Amino acid sequence: MDIGKRIYDLRTNRNMSAKELAKKAGVSAAFISALEHHTTSASIATLEYLCNGLDISLSEFFQEDEAPLDVELLHKFANMDTQQKTAILNLIEVFCPNK
Repeated sequence: MDIGKRIYDLRTNRNMSAKELAKKAGVSAAFISALEHHTTSASIATLEYLCNGLDISLSEFFQEDEAPLDVELLHKFANMDTQQKTAILNLIEVFCPNK
């Protein structure tokens, strides 16, 4: 897994700057940049801070079978209330009707 690319993808899918993620994770923006450009690495503890800043779990971070967009959609859906979830499911049904 390309850790730097994964962080970049998750961060940009959330329209988050490196500076914003750094502030949320308690690291420097320079560290985020170095990580994304493969000039440094992160410990598991630091990855946990980054995941907290991205509002995902460490296990979600390492799920390679899902595209970043899929993870983002699941994350947004999980944070919706019941009425919003029902509306989204109705919209999905329009595009993907059961056969």
